[in-house]
Amino acid sequence: MKAKTIGLLLVLVAVAGTMMMTVACQGFGGVPGAEPMPEGSSFSGLWHSEQFDHMYLHQDGDQVKGVYMYGGGGSIEGEVDGNLLLFSWHEPGDRQRARQDMSGKGYLQLEGQGDDQRLVGEWGYNEDRRGAGPWEAEFIREREDDDPTSLEEVEQRR
Repeated sequence: MKAKTIGLLLVLVAVAGTMMMTVACQGFGGVPGAEPMPEGSSFSGLWHSEQFDHMYLHQDGDQVKGVYMYGGGGSIEGEVDGNLLLFSWHEPGDRQRARQDMSGKGYLQLEGQGDDQRLVGEWGYNEDRRGAGPWEAEFIREREDDDPTSLEEVEQRR
């Protein structure tokens, strides 16, 4: 092989190695890797998000389900790995309000402990977990029995 060809191959191997390290450090698709869940923490509770208003989440084992109040309301459903929640979201369409049915994916990473917890992540459309905007929330309080668990209950609170 010529020296020029060998040099090009070495550059390609270096670039591929750098890309693999980036994916390993950030997780698949640019999503951060999971870290251990802070002691005594969970995704359950009432959270306030600048982007999506109040969010009522319930964690059962490694499953999380919930609703948020933004717009006509939406639902979240996902799986927890350490302090990382990978979820799908859905906002149903409403002809009377001229709202289109929308869905996508996202991730939220829990940071902090106790009353100083926050969620930091992103959301995307369809199969993308990123790209549409940030999704952040501050912990407000523990979940209560009369908190909404469905979009129908969200609509009743309006």
